[in-house]
Amino acid sequence: MYLGNTMPKGKLGFGNDFSYRSFRLSVLFDAQWGAVAHSLMHYKLAEQGKTTNTLPGRASGLIGNGVVIDADGKYVKNTTVATDVDYYYRSHWGIDNAEGNTFSTDFIKFREARLDYTIKPAVLKKTGLQRVTVGVYGRNLFIWSPWPMFDPEFGTISGTDIVQGFEIAQFPSTRTFGFNVVIGL
Repeated sequence: MYLGNTMPKGKLGFGNDFSYRSFRLSVLFDAQWGAVAHSLMHYKLAEQGKTTNTLPGRASGLIGNGVVIDADGKYVKNTTVATDVDYYYRSHWGIDNAEGNTFSTDFIKFREARLDYTIKPAVLKKTGLQRVTVGVYGRNLFIWSPWPMFDPEFGTISGTDIVQGFEIAQFPSTRTFGFNVVIGL
């Protein structure tokens, strides 16, 4: 069964600097499209009823889509309430359903933003310094993606190889914030 290609059809990066007087703003975005991957974490969490797509039926059971044969041998719309929701979700989202746990890895990431301020040389004359720049930055700021788990840009380690297309209990990307000072003597 063909579910898709794990290699993206395209990747794109866009960075730009904006300057105004002594301020400088730098931004970096990345994007990827045209690939899919299987999520083991989604399968395990959905099978256990721990994702939002498993909310229907938890309290009162659910009625599956489809038809059943009535006493006359006719097909009629299913009205039977499934009360064993755990079994239903294990059957629906379980490991045997590769298609139900395969998702697009398309994304747009706000990878980095940086804001710097350079103190004017006239102010620094009395200090003996030639340049002072202070700034703040943030990395891995936001991800726009249909991927149901943390980050669609992952690699799974298998021995000494990194395998694409199979996410196995990944951790979220680390978001960092910082402050920097550059001093020129």
